[in-house]
Amino acid sequence: MRADGNAITGNATTSEAVDHLQRLACQLEAHAFKVELRSCTGLFPRLHVINPMAPSRTEDVFAAHEQNGEWWFWLSWAGRIGHADDVATAAERIATVLHVTRR
Repeated sequence: MRADGNAITGNATTSEAVDHLQRLACQLEAHAFKVELRSCTGLFPRLHVINPMAPSRTEDVFAAHEQNGEWWFWLSWAGRIGHADDVATAAERIATVLHVTRR
């Protein structure tokens, strides 16, 4: 459920969320993360991000849009990471959360 009370489970919205998460996944893999896109019926699509140097350090990332239609990435604990159009910044912020050093 988004802050505006609407679910992001509609086909078009879910498809857009997956598209944003796939772009972020590519960027995160370039930062040496392991990523798994998880999309189950009835649940929000999410990107499970794993620090391969410390596999217990993980985070789920979601993509959702606000009422104005702008898409954002969010951490599982409702921390807004960054705008979905800026995957590089979002990946850097996730790296900071998971303490991954670049190769």
